Amino acid sequence: MATHAKVFSPVIVVLVVLTLLPGAPTPAVPAVPGHAPATVAQAQMAPAPLATQGEAATQVRLEQAFGHLPLYFVENQGQMDERVAYYIQGSDKMIYFTPEGVTFALTERTQAADRRSQIGKSANQQISKSASRHSPFRYLQQVGGPGVEARATRRWTVKLDFVGANPDVRPVGEEQQEAVISHFKGQPDEWRTGLPTYSRLVYRDLWPGIDLAYYGTVDRLKYEFIVHPGADPAQIRLAYRGATGVTVNAAGQLEVETPIGGFRDDSPVAYQEMDGRRVGVPVEYALSPFDPLPVYSRAESDDSTLYTFHLGPYDRSHALVLDPAVLVYCGYIGGSDWDYGRGIAVDGAGNAYVVGWTESSEAEGFPVTVGPDLTFSGIYNSDAFVAKVNAAGTGLVYAGYIGGSDWDYGRGIAVDGAGNAYVVGWTESSEAEGFPVTVGPDLTFKGIYGRDAYVAKVNAAGTGLVYAGYIGGSDLDYGYGIAVDGAGNAYVVGTTYSSEAEGFPVAVGPDLTYNGAGVLGSDAFVAKVNAAGTGLVYAGYIGGSDEDNGYGIAVDGAGNAYVVGYTYSSEAKGFPVTVGPDLTHNGGDSDAFVAEVNAAGTGLVYCGYIGGSYWDNGYGIAVDGAGSAYVVGSIESSEAEGFPLTVGPDLTHNGDLDAFVAKVSAAGTALAYCSYIGGSGDDYGTGIAVDGAGNAYVVGGTESTEAGGFPVTVGPDLTYNGASDAFVAKVNAGGTGLVYAGYIGGSHEDYGYGIAVDGAGNAYVVGRTYFSEAEGFPVTVGPDLTHSGCDDAFVAKVHADGTALYLPAILRNY
Repeated sequence: MATHAKVFSPVIVVLVVLTLLPGAPTPAVPAVPGHAPATVAQAQMAPAPLATQGEAATQVRLEQAFGHLPLYFVENQGQMDERVAYYIQGSDKMIYFTPEGVTFALTERTQAADRRSQIGKSANQQISKSASRHSPFRYLQQVGGPGVEARATRRWTVKLDFVGANPDVRPVGEEQQEAVISHFKGQPDEWRTGLPTYSRLVYRDLWPGIDLAYYGTVDRLKYEFIVHPGADPAQIRLAYRGATGVTVNAAGQLEVETPIGGFRDDSPVAYQEMDGRRVGVPVEYALSPFDPLPVYSRAESDDSTLYTFHLGPYDRSHALVLDPAVLVYCGYIGGSDWDYGRGIAVDGAGNAYVVGWTESSEAEGFPVTVGPDLTFSGIYNSDAFVAKVNAAGTGLVYAGYIGGSDWDYGRGIAVDGAGNAYVVGWTESSEAEGFPVTVGPDLTFKGIYGRDAYVAKVNAAGTGLVYAGYIGGSDLDYGYGIAVDGAGNAYVVGTTYSSEAEGFPVAVGPDLTYNGAGVLGSDAFVAKVNAAGTGLVYAGYIGGSDEDNGYGIAVDGAGNAYVVGYTYSSEAKGFPVTVGPDLTHNGGDSDAFVAEVNAAGTGLVYCGYIGGSYWDNGYGIAVDGAGSAYVVGSIESSEAEGFPLTVGPDLTHNGDLDAFVAKVSAAGTALAYCSYIGGSGDDYGTGIAVDGAGNAYVVGGTESTEAGGFPVTVGPDLTYNGASDAFVAKVNAGGTGLVYAGYIGGSHEDYGYGIAVDGAGNAYVVGRTYFSEAEGFPVTVGPDLTHSGCDDAFVAKVHADGTALYLPAILRNY
């Protein structure tokens, strides 16, 4: 039978209610691995047969959706065996937490009569091989009725023992949730109502100086060890009882097998916090023959498999932590033609909003749903697209086109508190060619020599456009970045070749006069669109007489806009340097620049360069609550060539082209930190976000392998996969080191372009991947697990870093 992987689904309240509504009782903790719980009423545990295939498909979809919702640890207050402190309850599994260890009670349901005979035969064979009273066996219960195909329910239990641990330690629930559980079983005096639930369970000082904690994400149960300074990690000894096999696979994962399925613990990753940076510690599972300790409570353990953690050298005076960053979801958005993802935003509920452009029509499989436009308009060209990915990552809330019959591109996206999405890009489609202009800010295409920037607002349902209009003159105009404030005003940045005489809609500032000279001359522009979308509050230039480009924009709570880009214009050529961070252009090539536009749009609070004597470009910007700007880009300038390194995380140039990350002080006068991220190949930094604690999240693309010095640490993937990989990295608040850094990609070309972060520190990444599905691209959960064309957009969610080890448990069915 083919192996089918699925997630070890944690229990959640809604799932319990819908699954156990007919009245299935809560089983007590199994006393012996392999045995069914003595108190289970098997006839009640078996599900009612589904009447139709349609109902079966609905049930599958419901179970998949429930499996991605949060899990809850339920406190035992007398509703089950007193040995149980907390438990997780699911439709096909129970997990019990006791002072001695954890019990996994797995259930498999089958239908076919011929399978029942095979099950019984194999069960008898298994029992006949078992000499010890503690060896596992299957419990088989058949139920059925007239006109109903009989069903079989098999249960199997596996115990994880804490070997040599303190038997007096009981787990304690932390982070109490609003959800409560009630058990109405037996007489009213036996009912248990309003039982508290928790999102985290902690065994403190389980071994001397070592804590163990369990918690869950949207789709995984995790456990972590915290080894405090001076404690000996060799004390951690764990043993599985009741498994038919425990092995370490080629990927370093611990595989636990049972006759009705199995699960695996992911490969561990260790590190220490040293001087504000994370230092990796080699770690792997170590299996060994069981060697019972005098304090081990079970005398008979012949069916147990003991494992520990084998660690490399580390500093015992510092805490040892293990913390892999994992992909919560990763999937494609696209059709059979070319599809590019370029911008991403996230709302308070964890829904991700993606923008890009596509050459795939709906007939070519582009996943249009709801809107704002379900019909491809680009004929032989491209349309912009906008999509909303649900919080679980399992599917699209909406996806649709924005465009006319010519070329249309989506480059940046932002979302407001009500869930409206704001999109920026550029288009060659006039209103006569079907570009969906409505309301404003300008309903007339002016790009007679090429293209106009555009801005659009998509309503919260995704069904249509609140407004859509042009920003541009008669020459070339490109919209690259967008931000939105609390009042719904949109802030746009881009590049223009259109002067005010050519119709560029300058208003207020910060500069009303076009500065670019000659064929190659261009200016960055910045504009504020009013909340109604009917017009511009301000619009103006930033630039000198040479080439200037605006790429990223952010806005603070006071309405000040922060702009990043790159420029070939020196201060002698009119670039409007003021305050800093650097007032002198550094070379014959380009410098990155960063600027703050005051809330009125009338002028610059600061404006300065970041660069050395070679080619240096800025692409992304974010701002924190204190008004400090975080900048990312790509550079060729080494420290010897004047790149303004300060602090970290890497102060040495690594290759021809490195990504860089920098933090600009709130006053704009200096850099709080500035350094490289890269290896010996070419590395591109394209997007940045910042969380409430001041940690910066960076995305880009790299051609540097881990052997070539790319600073992989923790994850999400520590191994380079192909021609180029997307990468994601988290820089600590001090800028001194990387909390994590890893690849996202397959063996072909993959690039990351946009990043966002939610309140919990989860990072959301968008990019594009070229023919990478069959070549190792790490699709998981969704929204689409099948590569559809030449290039597909991809969207991924990277789990927030923790403070210790977690090992995701993944259920596997055979």
